[in-house]
Amino acid sequence: MMHKKEGNMVFAKFDKGEDLFESILKLLDIYGIRGGTVLSGIGMLRDFEIGYFNGKEYEKKFVERNHELVALHGSISEDEPRLHLHAGLAGPDHVIIGGHLFGGKVDPLLEITIVVSSFPMKRVYNDKTNLKELSF
Repeated sequence: MMHKKEGNMVFAKFDKGEDLFESILKLLDIYGIRGGTVLSGIGMLRDFEIGYFNGKEYEKKFVERNHELVALHGSISEDEPRLHLHAGLAGPDHVIIGGHLFGGKVDPLLEITIVVSSFPMKRVYNDKTNLKELSF
């Protein structure tokens, strides 16, 4: 992993085989990030799990083959889950699969940009949506 912080922005490049979530969480610890946004991400993932929330639970799909990351964004909070990421990924057939990203391995590389908030963000369970939502 290579990373640099400038102002309220963090730029990072992850290498082949790195676990995307573990690597981002490591960045949050390195820079003491307690809230923010994953603004963008490009690269490729393999062995990733993507989900669709049906109103009660996530319907998950595991994909082994490398896919091109065409969109990555989400929120960062100081409590669990610290990362809430959504992704769009295209396979060799150029068909896009997308939804809530639960994890994946970088292959061969992935670059992200994080915007760090000046205040901590928390997650609070909302029994109407059945989700832990951001709270400031």
